[in-house]
Amino acid sequence: MKRNFIYKLLTGAVLISSLTACLKDNSQPDFTKNKPVIELPIGSSAGNGGPNSIAASFTVSNTPADYAVWVNYAAPDANGAAVTVTLSVDTAAVTKFNKINGTSYTLLPTTGYTLPSNKITIPVGQRKIQFPVKINTAALDPTQTYAFPLTITDGGGYTISGNFGTLVTIMSLKNKWDGVYTVTGSMTDKVNASLTGLYPRTLQLITQGPNTVAVYDPGQNTYGHGISSSGSTTVYGSFSPLFTIDPTTNVITKAVNYYGQPASNGRSANLDPTSANTFTMSSDGSTPVTLKVKYILNENGTNRSFFDETWTYVSSR
Repeated sequence: MKRNFIYKLLTGAVLISSLTACLKDNSQPDFTKNKPVIELPIGSSAGNGGPNSIAASFTVSNTPADYAVWVNYAAPDANGAAVTVTLSVDTAAVTKFNKINGTSYTLLPTTGYTLPSNKITIPVGQRKIQFPVKINTAALDPTQTYAFPLTITDGGGYTISGNFGTLVTIMSLKNKWDGVYTVTGSMTDKVNASLTGLYPRTLQLITQGPNTVAVYDPGQNTYGHGISSSGSTTVYGSFSPLFTIDPTTNVITKAVNYYGQPASNGRSANLDPTSANTFTMSSDGSTPVTLKVKYILNENGTNRSFFDETWTYVSSR
């Protein structure tokens, strides 16, 4: 019995000693000794060997849009001296990004941006600074999605981040009428009475040019407009209004069919002049509030379906 007691006592002592050793373990890394790294920290980490990316959208305008990418001095302590960082537009990064992600984004052309310089200085005691870019939206195609790749080529004497040394900005263009809307109103089909309006419905106006938008139905995943066919949801095939808007008055001046005027099935679109066909805008003129519009589906020269609608702006797309 005495021998057993001594064994338990020794075992307990060993356990206490082991716990004490764990409490005093200093094997955690000392981050204060990390060397500074220069990086482009904002963006979604790819995690697949491709460049990191971030999304940005711009309103089409004759005035270049301001854009900026953060350049970061990553270190435990603020920099004791100014750091001049050099960046370049890295076309190879877009090729790599598309290949790895299975995308086909277009490289932003040189006419689409202006760089005041390819260098930026992080001041003493400051950890990050914005690298400014001007995006010349008027020189771009609103139907395209562009990729703008920036890579740090010189970290000013410091290490360039391996994971955050390149950033690809995926850019889309929108005009001021682009957005998500709740649509109410009425529709009458003079040929087939079983086809009726389907309201309220969430539809989108998608930019096709500086002053044009086309109707897109996300519920049907197509350029078109959901309607009811004896209680089932459908769309008119190869028909979607494409509106041209006066940028000063916000009046729709023309409606044509997105699929052709006429499309291969003989369908075209026309405005009904009995409506004002006008956007009401916010007080600063930047955002739609509502749209009152009437338009007609013409099929093989005959006015077939008549739409009388109110579009209420919900959000950006």
